[in-house]
Amino acid sequence: MTNRTVEATAQPTTPLRLEDFVGDVDDFFTEYWAREPAFFRAQADLTTLISEQEMWDELECGLLSRPYFTVFDHGTRAAISDITTTRTVVGRELQGYADPVRIRQRFDAGGTLKFSQAEHWHPRIRTLVKGLEPRFHGGLEAFVFLSPPDRTAMSAHTDGAHVLILQVSGTKDWVLGRLDGTSHSDSTLHEGEIPPELRIERTLQPGDVLYMPHGCPHYATARNGNSIHVAITIEEPSSVDLASVYLAGLLGDRRYDAIFANHHTEGTLATIQRLRSALGSFLADSDSSKVLDKAVNLRRTHR
Repeated sequence: MTNRTVEATAQPTTPLRLEDFVGDVDDFFTEYWAREPAFFRAQADLTTLISEQEMWDELECGLLSRPYFTVFDHGTRAAISDITTTRTVVGRELQGYADPVRIRQRFDAGGTLKFSQAEHWHPRIRTLVKGLEPRFHGGLEAFVFLSPPDRTAMSAHTDGAHVLILQVSGTKDWVLGRLDGTSHSDSTLHEGEIPPELRIERTLQPGDVLYMPHGCPHYATARNGNSIHVAITIEEPSSVDLASVYLAGLLGDRRYDAIFANHHTEGTLATIQRLRSALGSFLADSDSSKVLDKAVNLRRTHR
């Protein structure tokens, strides 16, 4: 079932469930999640998520501020001072508000407009993200990209999260690589070319969905008119998140309290031995599902 396209059989519905994007959810997690890229045909009408006019209207209203927008062109991010303006709010001069004129100029010159964390302020995308959230052990964010034709906004890179790409309008050529032994968890530029044996090329049409595992290198080029896609990132708890939950649990445990109460009378080496014993006992007693729930909550609330 490698890189197959799952065709819709249901009528378009409001896109609130993972099933609307990938079909059989069990199959999705078994065959693709954290394993390999996959393409699907949405059972929902993706064109209702957001329109180009809405994006320009949002900029024109004057309330959108950094870090909720930026402009890219061939891998270069526009300087904040080049796309923002200062506004007077309740008698105070505040910086970082969108300058729609200069952003439009950048777009007309070939730049890609990116809206970040759209779930914070766009009602339909917020509903979408909240509907998807229960399916994943991680924090979800939504990013909206508006690209002019024949432009590549960013060079090949990897994201520090799993990604669902929802093609809303226009078409976009995607080049991506399968995971291999060199894949990593960082969000960074991809060095060199994607090897031919790992390379996948596919054009997304409106209604198409692409899943990319965490660590999958990729880049995209808009074609045939302006392109809009929504990227939903799913950031699972990291090893640091999990370790933080375990440590916080130990520090609140009676076994640690007993060590803390007397450590000044026992010497450092004795305290280390007691901590090792307490930590082993604490880990053995820990409920992994509760640790995961706390780590997920940590990831969702500290974004």
